[in-house]
Amino acid sequence: MTTYTIRTSQLVPAPIEQVWAFFSRPENLGRITPSSMGFVMKAPVTDLGDGSLIDYTIRPLLGIPAGWRSRIEGWNPPFGFRDVQLKGPYKRWVHTHTLTAVDGGTRVDDVVEYQLPLGPLGRLAHGWLVRPELERIFAYRRYAVDAVFEPVTDAAKAAAKPGVVAVAGGTGFVGGAIARELRRRGRSVVVLSSRGEDARGELPDDIEIRRVNVRTGEGIDVALAGVEDLVISLAFPGSPIEQPKRGNTFMEVDAAGTERLAAVATKAGVKRLVYLSGAGAAKDAKRHWFRAKWRAEEAVRASGCTWTVIRPTWIYGAADVALNRFLGFGRLLPFVPMTSMGRQALAPVFVDDTARLAADSLEQEAAADQVFELGGPETMTMTEIIRRTLRVAGMRRPVMPAPAPLIWMMAHVIALLPNPPITPDAVVFINMPATVDLAPLQARMPRRLTPLEEGLATYLGPTAGR
Repeated sequence: MTTYTIRTSQLVPAPIEQVWAFFSRPENLGRITPSSMGFVMKAPVTDLGDGSLIDYTIRPLLGIPAGWRSRIEGWNPPFGFRDVQLKGPYKRWVHTHTLTAVDGGTRVDDVVEYQLPLGPLGRLAHGWLVRPELERIFAYRRYAVDAVFEPVTDAAKAAAKPGVVAVAGGTGFVGGAIARELRRRGRSVVVLSSRGEDARGELPDDIEIRRVNVRTGEGIDVALAGVEDLVISLAFPGSPIEQPKRGNTFMEVDAAGTERLAAVATKAGVKRLVYLSGAGAAKDAKRHWFRAKWRAEEAVRASGCTWTVIRPTWIYGAADVALNRFLGFGRLLPFVPMTSMGRQALAPVFVDDTARLAADSLEQEAAADQVFELGGPETMTMTEIIRRTLRVAGMRRPVMPAPAPLIWMMAHVIALLPNPPITPDAVVFINMPATVDLAPLQARMPRRLTPLEEGLATYLGPTAGR
């Protein structure tokens, strides 16, 4: 039986006691695990120590759930412990966590020794599927830990704009990046989320989360009390795949949710309001998601606050569920399938650039009462974007285009499933071109925008996060 090993090491800029407090809490494992893994703890665990059992569910492959039970061994606060799989997808799994106090913080070393079932089939799956997936999981873990423990300098706190800033949708991909950028600048940040603490993820622990429901308006007035500035970056779960029965639609969340927030913001005394819209938003747009964004923009413009509307193109980054989905296909398959011929023109924008513009818009008068389109500095086809992404990730896979009408028709059948992975509208959404005019933004708020491969290298390259 072949034993495989994964080793990772990471410097965390925090005292060992603080780092231990984080890693010794089982509920934090979900915060540093990719959301695509579907990590769910079956029951809370208290008084963790030698012999403690942890039960959870993961979805490691094609969304198929798998139970996992671990036993804690070698409990040695604050220096380390082992979790040993008793039940799960591996023949053997021993994960040793070691913490060492060093100059600048704490070094966290992970060593995983594992064996696969199924003999020759397991060995075949290891190089093709298992090892790349584990490397992805630990790369995300490194990114999430860096985000959770990112320090804020005293200089940033001293220079920060006074007052509390709220980010509605701040536990999502884009909203979370904006919340962390504002915190990085020394702002006092609160996040508004329908899931509360359950959605904290990689947000640092000193960001307050206030529970609201933008579909009903519940909790918005309390959440905005004492807030000086508001950023609205709403996204419903599974976007762009709408679920009308659950209220997860563009009209209910993006449009009506923003209208509810803007109305309360006026009464609460919010002074500046930034809304993350989308390139293509228009009153008479053919697609309802663009009309929903326009409705939201109108509410922001009528709010009485000093406002800024940002219309980004396709946003990519370490935690996105769009571009990373194509990488997932590349890990599972010998090719990367597409939902179109890949000829649509796009100007993908790095999430960090989006977050910086949102934060700047709260600080600079040049952004007052303005609409800015935002994209990356390069325009290219969808096929070229995927090819470049594969290259940066070190993956050699051909890109397999497909006629969009065929995929659209297939989506009609798939949409009959209780939780469809794709719908006809989602196919149209994914395949739309997205280019912008950057001239108005550069004229009023000049900035360098990150080229695609430079942005990708921050989380996919060989030295990313190391």
